[in-house]
Amino acid sequence: MPKLLLSIFFTMHFILGWTQSRTLSLGVFTGITSSYTNDQGITKDQRYQDRYDLKLAPIGLQYGIDFENVGLLLSPGITNIGQNFYVVNTTGGHEGTRKINLTYLNIPIACKVRLIDMSFFKVSFIGSFSAAYLLKGRETVSHSDSKLKFIDEIVPPVLPTNYVREYDGVLSPTVKDYSMLAKNDFNSFQFFVGAGFRSDWDVSQSWRISFDLRANYGLLDPRTSVYLAKVENFQTLYDLPGIRRDMFMQFTIGIAKYKELERKDREKSKSVNGSPKRRTPSRYPSRKPPKSKSKG
Repeated sequence: MPKLLLSIFFTMHFILGWTQSRTLSLGVFTGITSSYTNDQGITKDQRYQDRYDLKLAPIGLQYGIDFENVGLLLSPGITNIGQNFYVVNTTGGHEGTRKINLTYLNIPIACKVRLIDMSFFKVSFIGSFSAAYLLKGRETVSHSDSKLKFIDEIVPPVLPTNYVREYDGVLSPTVKDYSMLAKNDFNSFQFFVGAGFRSDWDVSQSWRISFDLRANYGLLDPRTSVYLAKVENFQTLYDLPGIRRDMFMQFTIGIAKYKELERKDREKSKSVNGSPKRRTPSRYPSRKPPKSKSKG
């Protein structure tokens, strides 16, 4: 899939690049993400309550081609996503946290449509599609000694003997970083579609600063079919059946070196670099033939 994205990107580059003026840019970026895990199982589970945190999208590269009204952007980078949740007791008090941490090598290709175009400042609507490869994945739960609302379907031997069921909940012991899912419980690949806005500021004749705010939606359930089968059979202590989709907002700041290249400059460069010097045939010597003397 990354090869397909690159093929599409460079095909569009060659089709459009030689028909009009363009600006090329190459740089790096960093940023943050805020995730929302839309999980039907968590939504109906009375043991959890929403919590929102910021995570780093620490580093990435960006290569862009801007034309008169549109642009293309390839921006592979490391992205951390996954929402955290409060663990709540039977009366609604916070007893701990459930943490979802997924780290992807995300490779988005995006199209920009210009909304504001000034000499030094541009704002664009941006739409993207990306393929992501999972680098790290883990889901854990930690909570103190408390009474939690486990559903009746979770029965021994899934419910350990030190969890005591009462009429209004289950007396649960303290747990720390209880592993719900490891990396092999998540799919290796994910696909995201995204949309948002991007601004480019030309701070000099060769350097540009960019701000990108984009909402992303995961097309696949990130968990494997093997793990989902366990959930459906109520073989997981802290998880309930339900479809999951990952969504996240990503805000990035980038700096890039750019170069404007006009069509006439490219044609001139091609002519100079691609045309060999003309060779003068030997039968046309540079010295002119002598004039014949007139007879007296």
